[in-house]
Amino acid sequence: MKSPDLVALGKVVRSQGSDGRLKLRLNEKGPTGFVGTKVYFRRGDAFEAFEVESLTLDRNAYILKLKGIDSLAAADALAGHDVCAAESDFQGLGEDRFYDFQVIGCRVLTREGAEVGKVEAILAAGGPVLLVVRQADREMYIPFTEAICVKVDMEAGEVVIDPPDGLLDLNEI
Repeated sequence: MKSPDLVALGKVVRSQGSDGRLKLRLNEKGPTGFVGTKVYFRRGDAFEAFEVESLTLDRNAYILKLKGIDSLAAADALAGHDVCAAESDFQGLGEDRFYDFQVIGCRVLTREGAEVGKVEAILAAGGPVLLVVRQADREMYIPFTEAICVKVDMEAGEVVIDPPDGLLDLNEI
């Protein structure tokens, strides 16, 4: 599988137990929405596929068990690696709800059609989630709320915003 077909599910924090289980830190908050049977790890210039035996929530951490990873040493070798999955292996979230990977990379436009920039990251900062938007050498933080982000068009890869006066100038000196 090629990199453009994959999205990062999370990162292996460490091994969990002696039977090859892996403790994950997921990129998405809340339930994973992942329903696939395979995950991928980067090995040099390619990705290696592993069959998922189980992905379970244990207290506040997700534990991943892969077919063929059956020892502490094999699990430790994957520590620190990103866990990727096919985008098609995530169930739909419903209307007006999106995975981070779906929004990252979208163009941001005002209602009038003026280009603001491109979503570079999602920042959960304790209040509303913020879109980190890059415009050339400038970074802006836009609250990802219905009042400001009035339309998200996944097919067009666009987020249309109606920013309050001064929002786009907050980071200027």
